[in-house]
Formats: sequence, structure tokens, C-alpha cells
Amino acid sequence: MHEGTTDERQGFRDMAPLHGSEAELAMSRLRESRDWTRDLGRLISAERAEDVVRRWNGIGGVEAFQTDVVKPFLDHLMAHTTQGVTMEVSGEAEQAGMLFLSNHRDIVLDPSLVNVALMERGRSSTEIGIGSNLLGSEWIRDLVRLNRCFVVNREGSARERFHHSHRTASYIRHVISHNTPVWLAHREGRAKDGIDATAPALIRTLSDGCREDTWNDLRVVPVSISYEWDPCDAMKVNELLHRELNGQYNKRPGEDEMSMWAGLVGNKGRVHVHLAPVMEWQQGPSEVRPERWMADAFDAILTSNMKAWPNQRIAAERLNLDRDIAMLAPTPSSHDESVWSTRLHAIQQELEGRGWKGQDVERKWCEMLAAPLIHRHRLLHEMSHSNRASD
Repeated sequence: MHEGTTDERQGFRDMAPLHGSEAELAMSRLRESRDWTRDLGRLISAERAEDVVRRWNGIGGVEAFQTDVVKPFLDHLMAHTTQGVTMEVSGEAEQAGMLFLSNHRDIVLDPSLVNVALMERGRSSTEIGIGSNLLGSEWIRDLVRLNRCFVVNREGSARERFHHSHRTASYIRHVISHNTPVWLAHREGRAKDGIDATAPALIRTLSDGCREDTWNDLRVVPVSISYEWDPCDAMKVNELLHRELNGQYNKRPGEDEMSMWAGLVGNKGRVHVHLAPVMEWQQGPSEVRPERWMADAFDAILTSNMKAWPNQRIAAERLNLDRDIAMLAPTPSSHDESVWSTRLHAIQQELEGRGWKGQDVERKWCEMLAAPLIHRHRLLHEMSHSNRASD
């Protein structure tokens, strides 16, 4: 893998992953910044935490940090917080995919799952786009930039953010031109309402103004990640209820870090990852903006490859949604019903303590759970209508 010369990367030095002497200094700062045996022991077993820290103390360099420290930790974490991960990877994604464009629920595990799939097939790991809003502490900034993350600046005025987005796209095109794969979320921020909808503006920016050749050069692989349970569901329900009542939600200091932590340590249940074939540019009808057409086409692939879970069907039935929507998910067992009720009760208890009514909590939680089914049903209906119209 060739990542370009140091001179070529100078223009992106403030946002790119750390290399060379900067990485060595950050590694030293990071080692001394926290009691890592204690901190990691809150995420995985104490014995495994000690093993990871022992490995860290015996290595030098970014490559060894990623392979000998980060990957073993993530393997332990996934074993500890999931009930199994299944993967489906197209042969084309194994050989040709360079921009892995993914739905987004967890900033740590989403790209980690993709990287596990790639490394198990002999591919190199990706660089990872991470929002500047998540980098509130120096040790977090050091950690992510040592772990092949580049910073997506989300600060400033609308004009400044527009400039930042185009600079990020330029950086992505730069590293991909040097055969370095990239993971990127298909929209800004996690899908709090459960709807995995791609941002048309991102499509336009990545393709440099909807240029077909620019998009195709990225070799974009749609990545569908399906978590059975969302560890941050109570936090998301609270935010959604605030937005519904007040039209906005103001995060408390440190809330982003709290959600990152909850996403790490919380139970995700079963997890499924699907890497689709490379998606080439598609020309839509003249009356539809090309970035909108491509976003919908991307979403059709994304949602069709997502795995539906029994808890989504229970939620759809509680909301009295159309049977066609509910039947997109498997029939729940008595065990599924019991787990669902237990989780709902826990969320209601937590949020009733913040002043919300239990019935409103249940409604919003069910809407969040059932949203992927509603979104998939809409896209399938629109695709069917579009296909009939073109015949």
C-alpha cells in the first residue's frame, strides 16, 4: 500500500492520520494520559485489558499499534458486547472497493466491523472519517489519529462548513488515488430516528459536482450494518422527544463522549455486515437532481442489504403499521417478546425520571425501531413504480 509522499500529504497535515515523529510523540502522550489497564478493564475483562496494555508497552510505531493493540482490543470488545457478528462480502468489494460508504450507528464499531471484514480477506484497513465534534479531549484526538482516522471539520459558519466538506472530499480522492481505502458515513451524524438516509449533498461533494468519472474513480462500496439493539436508544429517544416538543435539542457538555462510551460498552445483540458490489454512477431522469437520484439509488442498495430483526416487527405491530411493513421483519419468538418488553421497561424507567411519560417513550422508541422497515418499504414501492414506468 502506498499512501503518497510526505510532501503530497502536507496540504492535509492538520486532518490526516498521524505519521512519523508526530505519531511517536502522540503515542508517548497517549500512554501517559490515562490508567489504561483500569479504563480498558471497564470495557473488556481485566485479564484481557492487562494483555492489551502489555502488548502496547512492548511495541513501537503506528502499524504495530493498530495490529497488536487496537485490533485485539476490538476483537475482545465485539465478543463481549455482541451476540455474534455475521458478514456477507461481495467478491468485487474484496478486490475493488476503495470508498466504503456506510450507514452509521456507532463511530467506533461501524468502521471496525468493515476493517475486520477486509483484514480477514487480506486487505489493508481503511482510513476513517471522524467528526471534529467528537474530539473534545487531547487523548481522544491522539487515539483516533493514531488509529488511521482523519478529521472531518464540522465547525464554523455555513460557508466555512461548505469549504470543510469540499476539503474532506479532496482528501478522500487524494488517498484513494494512492490505493488507500477509506470508510465514511453516508450522512453527518448517526441515524437517531432509525432512518438511514444518504445525504444528497455528500454525493454531490464526493463526485465533485456530480461528475460521473470522479464518482466511479472512488469505487464506492455501499456498506449495510445492522445492529439488533442500539446501546444509545434511551439517549436518542430523549433527544427525539425534546425535538418533537421544542423543535430543537441542546446537547449537554460531554454528551457526545457519553454516547461514544455507551455505544462501546452497551449490548448490541446480533450484528450483520454486508459489503455490496461497487456502485457506479447512475443517470436518472432529467427532472430529478442527479445527487438526489444517486442518494435514493444508494439507499435502495443499503436498505435491501440490511438485516431486519424481530424487535422491529414487534415495534411495527405496536404502532399498528401496515402488515406489509411489519412482515419485512421475522416473526418474533416468545424469547424475543420477553427481551423486547424488558428493554422497553428499562428505557421507560430511565426517561420517566427525566419527566417523560411512559406512553410517549414507548411510541418514540417503537418509531425508531420500525423506521428501517418503513424506509425499506417506501424505497421498494418507489423502485417498483419506477421500473413499471420505464417498461
